[in-house]
This record gives sequence, structure tokens and C-alpha cells, in this order.
Amino acid sequence: MKKYMTAKDRLEEAETLMAALAIVRTAGLELDGKLPVLSPEFARYLSAPDSFLLVVPSTATYHDDRPRVANAMRISRCDAVIVRISRSSIGSKKVILDIGVDGLVPVWYNEYRPCSLDGVLHFVPDHEPGGPIFRLTQKGLTTSVDFDVLQPDEH
Repeated sequence: MKKYMTAKDRLEEAETLMAALAIVRTAGLELDGKLPVLSPEFARYLSAPDSFLLVVPSTATYHDDRPRVANAMRISRCDAVIVRISRSSIGSKKVILDIGVDGLVPVWYNEYRPCSLDGVLHFVPDHEPGGPIFRLTQKGLTTSVDFDVLQPDEH
């Protein structure tokens, strides 16, 4: 992390936090205000223990958060969604997610985007159409292997 944050850094941090909170609100997650399991180094992480999920706002200031997030996942036994804002020189900003699924060694899924399907928050691959789709509810994160959201009805 930078020693001194500029106004641009603070704006980026605020935008990323707003995107992370929008995901939390849309999914109806209940945040734990006092992270009893995690140390102060994880204070900026949003913890939804009932959903077994950490939502991590991340900016360029924090560089690669993945090793630190993996450590928090191991301690809390939660999945994680790293939220960042993509700032391409062409076009508008967009929210990009990296999803870590808890296990002995976390499995990471890169460059996902949030979308609402049938009123439920889903994360779909931004660049790799063959990747799994994730659904986020108050009960936690599930993968498309566990649900058939995009399967056509058979009559």
C-alpha cells in the first residue's frame, strides 16, 4: 500500500467500496461489523459470516490482494469476492470480480462481472464464456454445477 494516498487514490477506493456494498445489498447479505476471527490487517474486508463470504474492495493501491485474501479465506473458512473497478482508456468503467472458492488451496476464477438474472445476483465470466457461473444469495456463493439457471425448460 502507498504511504500517502492522493485524491485520485481515495476516489478509486470510494468507488470500489460503493461497488462492493452494492453487491452486498443486492444479494441481501448481512455484514458482521466486528471481524472477531480476522486480525486488523483485514479491517477493510466486508465479512458476511452467515453467507460464508468475504467481499474485498481492491484498488491499484493494494496491488495483488490474492495472497492476503487467500490467508483471510483460510482463517475464516469463507469464499471471497475481490471487487475492483476496471478503468480502460476506451469506454466506461466497469466492475470486475475475482472469485476465490475456499478449500485447502483456494481455487480462483478471474474477471467476472455481476449481473441480475431473474432478480438474483449472478457472476458471469467477462472474457471466458465457458467458465462457471456463480450465484450469490444470503446462503452464500454457489456455482452453476449446483444450479440450472441457464438451462432451457424441457417440456
